[in-house]
Amino acid sequence: MKKYFICFVLFTASFIYAQKHFITDNSYLAKVEKKFAERKELAKERDGKLFGVLNSGISLEESEALKFLYSYMPLCDLADYNGDFFLKQVQYSLKARETFKWGKEIPEMIFRHFVLPYRVNNENLDTARIVFFNELKDRVKNLSLKEAALEVNYWCLEKVTYRGTDIRTSAPLSAVRTAYGRCGEESTFTVTALRSVGIPARQVYTPRWAHSDDNHAWVEVWVDGKWHYMGACEPDPDLDMGWFTGPATRAMLIHTKVFGDYPGNDEVVNKTEDYTEINVLPNYADTKKIYVKVIDKSGRPVEGARVDFGLYNYAEFYPIASKTTDKKGITFLTTGFGTLVIWTSKENLYAYEKITVASTDTLVLKPVKYSASQKELVYDLIPPELKTVTKKTVDRQENDRKTKKANAIREKYRSTFIDTLSILKFAGEMNLDKNLVLKYMKLSEGNWREIKTFLQSHSAENKDYLFGLLGQVSEKDLRDTRASILDNHFMLAVELQEKEKTDNEIFINYILNPRIKNENLLAYRSILRDRFKNLINGDKKQTALNIAEWIKKNIKINERENYYNLPVTPIGVYELKRGNKESRNIFFVAVCRSLGIPAQLEPKLKTPQYLNNGEWVNVYFEDGKQVQPEYGFLLFKNGNPGSKIDPKYYTHFTIGKLENGAYKTIDYETEPVLSSFKEPVKLETGHYRLITGNRRSDGAAFSSVSFFDIKKGKTAEAVIKLRDTEKNAKILGKIDLKSQVEFENREAELAKFFGKDKIIIGWVEPAKEPTRHVIVELHDLNKKFEEWGGSILFIVTKENETTQFIKDNAKGLPGNISFIREKAGVLYKNIRKELGLKEETNFPLFVVINKKGEIVFSTEGYKIGTGELLLKNVVN
Repeated sequence: MKKYFICFVLFTASFIYAQKHFITDNSYLAKVEKKFAERKELAKERDGKLFGVLNSGISLEESEALKFLYSYMPLCDLADYNGDFFLKQVQYSLKARETFKWGKEIPEMIFRHFVLPYRVNNENLDTARIVFFNELKDRVKNLSLKEAALEVNYWCLEKVTYRGTDIRTSAPLSAVRTAYGRCGEESTFTVTALRSVGIPARQVYTPRWAHSDDNHAWVEVWVDGKWHYMGACEPDPDLDMGWFTGPATRAMLIHTKVFGDYPGNDEVVNKTEDYTEINVLPNYADTKKIYVKVIDKSGRPVEGARVDFGLYNYAEFYPIASKTTDKKGITFLTTGFGTLVIWTSKENLYAYEKITVASTDTLVLKPVKYSASQKELVYDLIPPELKTVTKKTVDRQENDRKTKKANAIREKYRSTFIDTLSILKFAGEMNLDKNLVLKYMKLSEGNWREIKTFLQSHSAENKDYLFGLLGQVSEKDLRDTRASILDNHFMLAVELQEKEKTDNEIFINYILNPRIKNENLLAYRSILRDRFKNLINGDKKQTALNIAEWIKKNIKINERENYYNLPVTPIGVYELKRGNKESRNIFFVAVCRSLGIPAQLEPKLKTPQYLNNGEWVNVYFEDGKQVQPEYGFLLFKNGNPGSKIDPKYYTHFTIGKLENGAYKTIDYETEPVLSSFKEPVKLETGHYRLITGNRRSDGAAFSSVSFFDIKKGKTAEAVIKLRDTEKNAKILGKIDLKSQVEFENREAELAKFFGKDKIIIGWVEPAKEPTRHVIVELHDLNKKFEEWGGSILFIVTKENETTQFIKDNAKGLPGNISFIREKAGVLYKNIRKELGLKEETNFPLFVVINKKGEIVFSTEGYKIGTGELLLKNVVN
């Protein structure tokens, strides 16, 4: 017996010894073990749900990989997902490494940080890694690593293409269901697909462009020991190709967040205990390292001052990077050769200055207190110049074929979405408003079955509330929310309404409404109602105060750990007893609504509020801040009499409120009062800043900055006076307006097509992604172009594509677009010659020509914001 026991012990010991480590670096493993112990304590309220899987007989390799994920995952993931979810992520990443031949070639560090992580950015999480692995494995297993990366991108285009969406990032499987997403969703989706088959990948992005009001994200893959880039769901024949190659040479920052304690040699923008933000701009553009030194009034260095590197975009100085000064009062950023506004703050002291990177080495700032006598500032903000990029010489024929096939596969799937006749038939059977059913089921796209199920379940009663709920959620919610979640919110809210008879409008907007901010929608009402029913008081004000007090006592605030700024769901906050301030505020509103108390986040500053006797009452969780705010008013005035420009918020101007030494932009994007400037807006008293800006066609922006105070009961004025960009405008070339173009099989002089004083001409390639991007923008600006009323000529470069292009795109395009095929290409050759373009022109190519034949604007290749730039150059 003793002999058998010894043999068993030896066998067990040898088995344990033979198990593979996931982390072979003992010092790094010790660091992970220490961090994991801290995370276990942080998440002790969910100990069983999160960490129980570690005791389920998993391998040493799985255990170490899982501990690595737990050690560095953001707070929202510790709160909202369970251990079995993360274990599956580990198991399938290891399975991919064993399945594909390149798995053995990938270094441990690269695999750990760029394959294993389940999260790409701030998306909702799902089981996409498992689904994608099973669908892709046979398609790529016999390819090289590079070939596999390119092939995965073709597969991605079969599933998803570009369309602008709101700020919440859909989960990858939700993107598949709808078949489109914005660039952040496309790149999240593509990175997830690449990682699912063991290919190291990361999402890189420029937080804002310097030359246009937008941002962009794409993908980098690790192939043959080096990082290469490609457009997400935008396949090219080779790596390091994409329509954004040129614009990236004008970027001021391109960066990526690396999961975990990353030991790489890249330049660090921001390093924390949980992630490392690295700067990859030098791979795309010319750069320079600039230093900022912060000193006090005595000239001594200020340690721990926040420094924001502000880039003009959307009429605000957006901080593309925020850093903290060291003991010497110094920080730095490697950036492009453009213009930045540097802002520093500490303890309600601040300082700022505009710099031109080319002429700046070290900027010294001395923070002071706010002064009401600050003068108006005038800033000329110049982006980096566009670098000439050498295009790869590749055969695109096979790429064109595969791209066309991928588009056809995706469109075939979209053709399975419910059609109009079927929707109307269903509405009739359910005795529901046909127009409303048609509206919401069309908006639901590939999620139509869930919306249909929800409508079926409640069609017999409370029809107004049924459509009231669907009208409150976002279009994206309609596309990715399950019927069971909508059911939970609907049934419990209506049950309360039947008892309490709240005003219908108040009920629909502030009780029934499940959408609070940009959190992931879950079925939380029943849970929160049961957990907090003991706080209900006959007086709703007292109930709201009871909820706020419970939150103050039980929910701990942790900003650092929730580094993706993705809200923890109300259920997650309750279970973990932790959240960042945003999540806590959402949680307060969710509990109030679950108990029948009208609540919201104040639309501008997002302060939590409850309704009491028709007045919104702010809720403050910080000690000593319980006094309700005082208010004044601000009247906006258009300071551009006679101008054709209609000033728009986030396009031409913004205002920001000074809080803790920095200005926070007020969210007035959807404020109806600002469409006419006739009525003043209500604002909390305090110090404010007005930024106005007007962008020239080359991307330069001409801005003014002024300061004002809002005082109790008083009305201040903000004059939106835009600086003239035309004074410095260049004539790019001149053409003969007698040039002949073919229109509907007849030739005519170009001059005949003018409807106004200017004309837009664009050469497009319908099958290519850059043209598809522009089409989306023109759809969104349909009404504005029609109001302008001038002529827009689309010249399609291939005869056989014209008819299909019109069929696919004409419906949503401005009615003043004409489709032309230019046989000899004489106009195109003349335009190209005048602009000094090379033979390998990047399409789409757009020009604006006035009645003198002068080319006053041109843009080659897709640039985000092309539609707005075209409009600006014909309306001015």
